[in-house]
Amino acid sequence: MMGPNVDASLRNLLDQFDPPDSDEGTDISASSYNSQGASTFLTAGIECVFPLNPELRDSTSRLLIDTCRGDDTLFALLVIGTRLVTIVQPSNPSSQLHTSDLHLIMTFVGRQPGLLTNELWFPVCLPRFDSSGFLYAYTSCLDPVHTGLSIVLISGNNSTEQFKVFHSAADTVRSNLGLPPLSTVRSSLSASTSSYASSTRDDRRTTTNWSDPLHDDTDTDSDYDDDSERRGSILSRISASGNGASAGRGIAPRPTLGDRQLSMTNYLTHIPRPNSKSVEEKEKAQDGPFVTALKIALLPKQQEDILNQYLDLASAVHFCFRCDIYVQGSSGTSTEGMLTQCFGPPLSFPFTDAQSQRKVWDIYQRLSLRLRLGSSSVETCYDALDMFQGHDSSMSGSISNDCPMQSLLESPPNVHGVTYLQEDNEWLYVGLNGKFFELYATLPATVKPREGTAYCARLVRKLMGDERILFLSNPLTWNS
Repeated sequence: MMGPNVDASLRNLLDQFDPPDSDEGTDISASSYNSQGASTFLTAGIECVFPLNPELRDSTSRLLIDTCRGDDTLFALLVIGTRLVTIVQPSNPSSQLHTSDLHLIMTFVGRQPGLLTNELWFPVCLPRFDSSGFLYAYTSCLDPVHTGLSIVLISGNNSTEQFKVFHSAADTVRSNLGLPPLSTVRSSLSASTSSYASSTRDDRRTTTNWSDPLHDDTDTDSDYDDDSERRGSILSRISASGNGASAGRGIAPRPTLGDRQLSMTNYLTHIPRPNSKSVEEKEKAQDGPFVTALKIALLPKQQEDILNQYLDLASAVHFCFRCDIYVQGSSGTSTEGMLTQCFGPPLSFPFTDAQSQRKVWDIYQRLSLRLRLGSSSVETCYDALDMFQGHDSSMSGSISNDCPMQSLLESPPNVHGVTYLQEDNEWLYVGLNGKFFELYATLPATVKPREGTAYCARLVRKLMGDERILFLSNPLTWNS
């Protein structure tokens, strides 16, 4: 990552993700997918779907708890593309998913074109959770037509019975959200696809060599070996640690900015007037309030207006914000586990080419190193990497030795700090951090550093005040 071959770095690979092509018959927008690969890597955070009413998000989390809780169920997620809607985890912090493992799951699931009309059941190794064995993930798209909302259920049990349990749980969640059964959606999509194929078959025959073996449709089934021995070790580790082990620990409550009215309430309550539909379509349209809120939140105009409001507040052309939120245990108490989340607009004009975008992320990284180490010099960085490689942490496993730079970026700065960099009299880059946040922003060079820092501080206060609608502000556990 620090070498000259930046094209091979993980953050650039992540930033090259584009929204997948939508199947015919669907209207899933590009805003359902996260294009902030470098941002999520720099901040070691997960991007959430926004804006969402916090009560709706919380009630959906509790729906997952009531529906999916079981002896062999470890994690339950609702995702849209590579953006998180909600997650339920064990109470023990050592058994909670690390951000990099969440990225692995959501990137894999979000890039599967067959997920829209099929259920997937696959093994997955989560190295930050347990690198010695596999877990097994069930995924199903609950709303393949409009939002792309998908459910992900993870277990250490790969039996047929567990698949049936997850299948039944997904159907129950789908029904409680007011969504039609998967069989109905499949029929609708198949009819739409068949109609489209019939109308364009002649054109495609003139441009495609259908006799080419590369165009043959082949189905391949992969049989996975039973990993029951490793699975047993993972499940025993979780049961031995105890789900409620950390519930009684005294965790200092997170400082709040007081009760304030959410400025985005108009976005949450406004429901666009539906288009005229046939009687049959109206009978099928019975989406619950949560799915309706998702449809509104994912409107491209909605997303653009909200992000522009925050940009204007700081007189910035771009920013990247990180927020650390405690996972809630039993009786509303916080566990030691944290869910790190990030928020910010994609890089756009005037940073339209890969070189200019890479320069912004490079400067953000330098600011991040300054906040953590006091300097971004090569000598200081190597000293810090040596420290991480020599540090044995049960939470990080072998990541400290194999990926010391990742561990460095994941470690929050110890003290509050502010730093800035001004280059070529064109742009002012500002970085500041507190106990639970980090912000990196790009402002015009006409803004003086002192003023730019004040603008960024104002933006942080606004983002923290709108935390409940922008982030998963109340991550729950199975004991919540």
